[in-house]
Amino acid sequence: MRTKKRNDLIFYVAMLAFPLLQFAIFYIAVNANSLIMAFERYDYSTGETSFAGLEQFRQAFYRLFHSPELSAAWKNTLLLFVFSLIGDGLGVLFSYYIAKKKPFANLLKIGIVLPTLLSAIAMAVLFKYFGERAFPVLFHTEGLFSGGAALFVLLFYQIWMGLGTSVLVLSGTMSAIPETLSEAAKLDGCTFLKEFIYITLPMIYPTLVTFLVIDIAGIFVGQMGLYHFYADDADPALFTYGYYLFRQTRNATLAEYPVLAAMGALFTLVTAPLALFSKKLLLRLGPSAD
Repeated sequence: MRTKKRNDLIFYVAMLAFPLLQFAIFYIAVNANSLIMAFERYDYSTGETSFAGLEQFRQAFYRLFHSPELSAAWKNTLLLFVFSLIGDGLGVLFSYYIAKKKPFANLLKIGIVLPTLLSAIAMAVLFKYFGERAFPVLFHTEGLFSGGAALFVLLFYQIWMGLGTSVLVLSGTMSAIPETLSEAAKLDGCTFLKEFIYITLPMIYPTLVTFLVIDIAGIFVGQMGLYHFYADDADPALFTYGYYLFRQTRNATLAEYPVLAAMGALFTLVTAPLALFSKKLLLRLGPSAD
């Protein structure tokens, strides 16, 4: 028994060591270093860093509210969040239709999930090619990415590409609901819609809350696919905070990292409490499976 317990312990440690090491390096260490960097200043002449107090945070505030590049970022970021919520709602409806095995449910599932299995860059290239070249020829109009239409085309693309994950998870969760509940509800005269409201939705609600909390926590990191479509050359009118941070961090010098780290810390101060509070509120006010 002692040998078996020792072997089991060695197996558990071996299985957990690599993911825990990854978590320690790429999450704890990276974020701790970013937080420390937000209070530092880099000196080009000496190549050394020194304590800068709140200087980087003051610069971050100035960029957020005075930088011409970010004049439309707050609006686009909020729009992206709203459309993400719409995407979650559509994911629930499609998942329910698929889980109930309605006509063409499998074909619909393949059509929704397949884009998420392909390369994001490849899908963006194909989508942009269709919007800029094929669409004008087919419908005798200007391209989808011209003028003010580009923003809403990108938001639509974001919903489309996000549906695959939500449908996979939610349809699987719905399929785990005991069939006896559905059969008993039908015997009591429950309609397709009532079954969704009073049985399915309460049973999947914790999973749905997870998606909503992820949306809230990721408000300031969403890029709307901008880097896939435009790389570093997106129009500032399309900027989101997530795209701006990603682009600036990718091209930044050592002296620019601290202010970007401070900006990320400010975003975390907003989203972390908001996500935690929203989770508690949604779980408390939402429907119960009991």
